[in-house]
Amino acid sequence: MRFADNSTILVEGINKILITRKEGKKAYMRDVLYVLYMKNNLLSLGQLLEKGYTMTMQQNLIEVYDPKHWLLLKALLSKNRTFRINLNATAIKCMSAVNVEEESWLWHYRFRHLTFKSLNMLSSKKMVYGLPSIHCPHMFCEGGVIGKQPRKMFKTAAPQRTKKPLGVVHSDVCGPFDVSSLEGNKYFLTFVDEFTKKIWPYSKLMVLESLIQKNFMNIVL
Repeated sequence: MRFADNSTILVEGINKILITRKEGKKAYMRDVLYVLYMKNNLLSLGQLLEKGYTMTMQQNLIEVYDPKHWLLLKALLSKNRTFRINLNATAIKCMSAVNVEEESWLWHYRFRHLTFKSLNMLSSKKMVYGLPSIHCPHMFCEGGVIGKQPRKMFKTAAPQRTKKPLGVVHSDVCGPFDVSSLEGNKYFLTFVDEFTKKIWPYSKLMVLESLIQKNFMNIVL
């Protein structure tokens, strides 16, 4: 970040902050730069113009309107010829704990939904530096239960429903493709005989008429 005296300062990060308007509603300010050594917050009018905001400055007063022409903020001109704006930034609790039970949940999330019994063992045996005593809460972790829920195994072989060739034929259509074939087709059609496992691929859908004429009547779509 470069200033008027041609000095630069390192930007540590960029994110959004939550502010509280005068009427009590919440709003986000996006693309906010975090500069570690700056003592004051600066609001760039140029960036507001790029995002569709409009502003009027007259009689030592500035008014900023959002893209929907709603009044967003206004401020008087100060003695140093800048506009001072008071923004109420809302503190967001991120990975913070208030009581013992919430602290147990905090460590449960930090260790990727490790069971509270295992967390208590890590704490009691001093296996993790800084891990407090973990108390098992009365509620269960819904995300952990869903993530660790087992499912039935897929069958390695499906039961065969036919005892002769062409008894049951499976069909599927694949496409459309971004690039056409040499004949200008973007789809292809496959037929798989369940008994012999033989596959017939076709790139023209008009072959259905010929298949029906050849008594391919037991096609399962």
